Amino acid sequence: MNRILKFSTVGAIGIFIAILFFINCYSVNTGEVAIVSTFGKITRVDEEGLHFKVPFMQSKTFMEIREKTYIFAKTEEMDTTMEVSTKDMQSIKIELTVQASIADPEKLYKAFNTKYEQRFIRPRAKEVVQATIAKYTIEEFVSKRSEISDIINADIADDFLSYGLVVSNVSIVNHDFSDEYERAIEQKKIAEQAVERAKAEQQKVLIEYENKVKIAELELKEKEIRAKANAVESQSLSKQLLQKMAIEKWNGQLPKVQGANTNSFINLDVKE
Repeated sequence: MNRILKFSTVGAIGIFIAILFFINCYSVNTGEVAIVSTFGKITRVDEEGLHFKVPFMQSKTFMEIREKTYIFAKTEEMDTTMEVSTKDMQSIKIELTVQASIADPEKLYKAFNTKYEQRFIRPRAKEVVQATIAKYTIEEFVSKRSEISDIINADIADDFLSYGLVVSNVSIVNHDFSDEYERAIEQKKIAEQAVERAKAEQQKVLIEYENKVKIAELELKEKEIRAKANAVESQSLSKQLLQKMAIEKWNGQLPKVQGANTNSFINLDVKE
């Protein structure tokens, strides 16, 4: 009877140990780690494969370390769109994505446990975006969006790395301005178009005026040239030349009407 009782006890203990063994055996999948704590203190980080923890003394927490995309936008579940202010106090709604993976799970776990997304990633990303955009006016944000995106990417990457997170990319996927600013932009465009039209009209008038001035100058120069030519020609008509021109034009006939004072011959005497 005692032997049977002892055998049953040993068997029960063996079964209990086997159950404990199987219960405390666990596997870690690819892209995950297990944070193992002994009496609440982290003692090791188990990577993919089969592992065992000491019953009642150790506990484990799984963490996904593969790259993940954190979306700051309106989805079916929630609206995490960022609303930030520019240097000139204009409001912008920004949709952003942050792609990051966990390089040091122990450091991240010590700082935020498993709530690192709510306690660190989302609030810190918004702080960086707000601090960066606050340095620019809304017009500068529009014209320098690529440059601003690079700055945000670098700042978030530096901050996240200090807690064991590696950022591969940060992208501003969309932005939306306030209705007030949209109206202001529309009014500005209308005003700019009016100014451009006025400039075009002024330019047209100026060109027409310049053309008229040029034509007048050309006409004046032409008159001056003609006047100079006439003066030269007038000065060149000496008495000898006039006599020569008269002889060349004479047809050889004497005047038909003669009187006492009529000279029948051409006077060829030239007095200087």
